[in-house]
Amino acid sequence: MEGGDIIDFVRDFYNLTFSEAVELLLSEQGISVLPEQTIHQKEKKPFALPQANPDMRRVYAYLLKRRFLDREVVQFFTHAGLLYEDREFHNAVFVGLDENGVPRHAHKRGTYSESGYKGNVEGSEPEYSFHHIGTGNRLYVFEAPVDMLSYISLHKANWREHSYVALCSVAPHGALHILKTNPHIDTVITCLDHDGAGIEGNHRIKEAVLEAGDY
Repeated sequence: MEGGDIIDFVRDFYNLTFSEAVELLLSEQGISVLPEQTIHQKEKKPFALPQANPDMRRVYAYLLKRRFLDREVVQFFTHAGLLYEDREFHNAVFVGLDENGVPRHAHKRGTYSESGYKGNVEGSEPEYSFHHIGTGNRLYVFEAPVDMLSYISLHKANWREHSYVALCSVAPHGALHILKTNPHIDTVITCLDHDGAGIEGNHRIKEAVLEAGDY
C-alpha cells in the first residue's frame, strides 16, 4: 500500500469497510462502538397522536354493537378526549394523559370485523397508558382498554369514584405510576386475562406493587 493512514492499512489488510476498520481499531483500545444498525434501532420516534376522523361511526359501531359496551361509559371517555377514531385506518384510539393533561400514550384497536389489530402508537410512554383517576382508594388494573371499559359497563354504580388503568400490555409501569402519583389509593385489584401471559403478568404486577409500598 502506498500512502494512506492506519485506517486505510487496516481496510486493505483485513478487507474491511471504513466503519469496520474504525471499530476494529477502537476495540483494540478498549472502546466499544455500537453497529450503525443498532444505533438506528435505538432512536426513539417522537410521540404524536394519529389524526382524528371527523366522526366516530365505525368506533361507536364496534364498541357498542360488537363489544356491547355501555353508551354512557363510551361517551364519557369520548367527551373527555380520551377516545376517538383515527382518520387513516378508523381504529379506536385510547389516549393516556400525564398529570398536566398532555397526551403521552395512545393505544390503537382495529374496528373492522376481520381485524384483530391492536398496538401502541410509537413513542408512547407506558406509565401514562389509558386510565381514569377517581377519588376512592381502589385501583383496577387491566390489560386492554376494551377490557377496562367492559368491566366499567358491567359495574356502573359509582364507577367514577374508582381508578382504572389499562396497561396495554402486562407490564406494571402504568399501575405503578398511578400509585406513585395518587397516594389516596391503597388497594389494587388485578383483572388480567386468565391465560399464560395474564397469569404471569398478574404475579409480576403483584410483586411490583408490594415492593412499591404497603398496598
